[in-house]
Amino acid sequence: MHTKKALKIAGISLIGVAASLGISSLVSYQMGIINSDAHKRRAIRNARSKDNTPDTYNWYKQLIKQTWFIRAEDGIHLAAAYISNNSDKTVILAHGYHHAHEQMIPYAKLFMDLGYNVLMPDARGHGVSDGNIVGFGWLDRRDYIKWIEEINSRSKTPQQIVLFGISMGAATVLATAGETDLPDNVKAVVEDSGFSSAQKEFSYRLGHHFYLPPFISTFVSLMTRVTGGYSLKEADIAHQASNITIPVLMIHGDADRYVPVEMMAEIKASLAKQLPKESHEVPGADHVESRLTDPQKYQQNIAHFLKQWIKEA
Repeated sequence: MHTKKALKIAGISLIGVAASLGISSLVSYQMGIINSDAHKRRAIRNARSKDNTPDTYNWYKQLIKQTWFIRAEDGIHLAAAYISNNSDKTVILAHGYHHAHEQMIPYAKLFMDLGYNVLMPDARGHGVSDGNIVGFGWLDRRDYIKWIEEINSRSKTPQQIVLFGISMGAATVLATAGETDLPDNVKAVVEDSGFSSAQKEFSYRLGHHFYLPPFISTFVSLMTRVTGGYSLKEADIAHQASNITIPVLMIHGDADRYVPVEMMAEIKASLAKQLPKESHEVPGADHVESRLTDPQKYQQNIAHFLKQWIKEA
């Protein structure tokens, strides 16, 4: 009798644990992978008010901008803001997770000061682009190939293109640069606070910020495979970066609580030995705060790096 009772209790406990894990996985998927229309609208408002000073946003509002649209390879419609600087060099900016292209306004100003045209896409599932599933840079890599092609088809003069991204956007530009069909006029990639693996990053966030078992990311990855057509494990940014053949600049704060600075080392280690590359670990900077720590030095580092690879007209 005691054995049967113990087995019954154990069975109930296992069911409870399984149910708890199932609920935690579903909630993690809904919060981490799904970006509802309401959340997209809120991110746009936050990007305008929290990621920009009033002066910077007013500067942006006064610019003449074009809205570009493309259809991704899977049929989804994507949008971007384009700002001409009458230049033969263009930067494509990639924003972060659960943000919108307005988050990149300070970086748009930085690159315009350096003489670049600027294209600022809303990632799939973000901003005014279609979709509600976050691509974590992996699905987005093919979208950025399409954006590069769009620049090349629209430009009256040949363009030298630079890819720049922060956080999830950093993963996006690294993954894009690792594609075998990357157009030849993409000359360099700059990443700030990128993660080396979507699954590692998701697991890190679960454990360090939500106190959930990191292995829940495996179940979330299975759901993402079914609904989004990719798994978090598949989104191995460091492995993808091993295919990069253009110069890479990496920037990361050593006090980053969102994406561990060690991930920059993982990305750097994956790059080909002969590949031109630089890495800057910024003391005291939290996630995507390297620019804020020392704006002048941040811009100087980027300008110095790109000057080596971008020809001046």
